[in-house]
Amino acid sequence: MPDRTKRPTLPSRPGRRFRDAATLLPVTGLLLLLTPLMSIFTRAQSLFGLPVSFFYVFSVWAGLILLAFFLARRALRINVSK
Repeated sequence: MPDRTKRPTLPSRPGRRFRDAATLLPVTGLLLLLTPLMSIFTRAQSLFGLPVSFFYVFSVWAGLILLAFFLARRALRINVSK
């Protein structure tokens, strides 16, 4: 009788996590910039004379660019190693 306590595992393919992260990057950016989440930062407060929402939008934007940069570098390493 087979042992049913062990779960079957998916075959490990190189770059699978990378592709998952690359797929989730635009979705994460979209969710972070949606209006309901943005409305949290639309207060009368300011930082250095600029609204807080300004800093939120541009910090999310810069973070997405940095993540895309690191994912692109990873993609090059995966393609070179094949």
